[in-house]
Formats: sequence, structure tokens, C-alpha cells
Amino acid sequence: MKELHVYISSEDEVTSAIIERLLEYCSDSQQVYVVIKKMPARGGKIKSVIPNLNNLSQNNPVILLTDLDASACAPSLKTQLLNGIPQNNNFIMNIAVDEAEAWLMADRVGFASFIGVPVEKIPNATMQKQQGMNARLEMKFPYKSSRYLTCSLINDSKKQEICRQLKPANGSVKGPEYNAAILPFIQKQWNISDAMANSDSLTRMINRLMELKTRM
Repeated sequence: MKELHVYISSEDEVTSAIIERLLEYCSDSQQVYVVIKKMPARGGKIKSVIPNLNNLSQNNPVILLTDLDASACAPSLKTQLLNGIPQNNNFIMNIAVDEAEAWLMADRVGFASFIGVPVEKIPNATMQKQQGMNARLEMKFPYKSSRYLTCSLINDSKKQEICRQLKPANGSVKGPEYNAAILPFIQKQWNISDAMANSDSLTRMINRLMELKTRM
């Protein structure tokens, strides 16, 4: 079995776990992705670390995952982050629409079961144009997906422990044990194939990882 060594860079623990699960999904009996090192890239500081990540990818591939958030569209955010720097072939930049949490909820049946709500409570995917020429299929939330999860969806949950972990308190954005609650779903329950059917941005990341594997 050939080991494909990569660095990963993400904004938080949840996003890092998503990258690792996707690498596992894209590995097979002949080639397996192995993470050399995790390199944090916090949202407000991500632009400043892009040159270093790009340079690092000359030796081993670097896989970055960040959120679209309030940016107009993924291509424009990517252009802003690169800021004129030529992107190395092995610097794999991925942008989750609208956030990585949307990719998790794109597995509508699985996430509904995990959180303890009827599947009808999970928003559907819709064709969204953003600012590009072509509409893309993505999950449609009334506001940021992570906030929708912790401030709206969780209120319908029948699972007391999940509610305790995810419900914000004292002005917080996320619950006291947000990571502890979400990480097991990512690692053991998330049906990536089902989620891909509801998210073009997730599918694009999978395609990039598959293509990278053929070049390594």
C-alpha cells in the first residue's frame, strides 16, 4: 500500500475532522492518504498564511478547507485569498458553501437521525447562482448553517444530551461541548455519498482529492 503524505489546514477542529474523513473516503487498498501535520488557519488570519501554505505544497500536497461565509462566491474568495500568488498544483484549496456544517447536514437522513429531529426539519438543497454564471446545488439555510443548527434545529431535538452539548448559553455562538458532539458524527456516521448529492462544493473537493491521488 502506498502512503500519500499530505498537510491539512483548517479553521477549527470540526473542519479538520471533515478533511481527515474525506481523505479516508478517497483512500483505497492501493493508496492511502496520511496526514503529516495539521496546520491551523483561523478565519480572520487565513489570508496571511496562504503564501506559506502555497510554498509548503512544493514538497508535499497541502489541503486547505475554509468556509464561504459571507463572501459572494467561492471563486471570488479564492482569488482574494491568493491575492495574485500563482497557485501550486499541489495546493488544494477548498471552500465549503456556506460552511463545513452545511456539508454535514447535506447528509439529511443521517444528520436528522444523529440530532434527533424529523428529516423534514433539515433544509433541502436548491440550485443557487451566487455570482457565477452557473447555478450550483447547495444546502439552503435562512442564515449561517452552524447558527441554524445551534439556535434553531437543536430546539426540535428529542435527544437531551445533544441539546445540552450544542445549545449556546450566556451569549455564546456554540454550545459548551460542540466539538465533542459533532466529531463522532463526522468520524463514524456521516454518509459522504449522500451528502455529495446535495452539495456541489463537497463534490468538487472529493474530485480534487481523487485527482490528486492519481498524480502522487
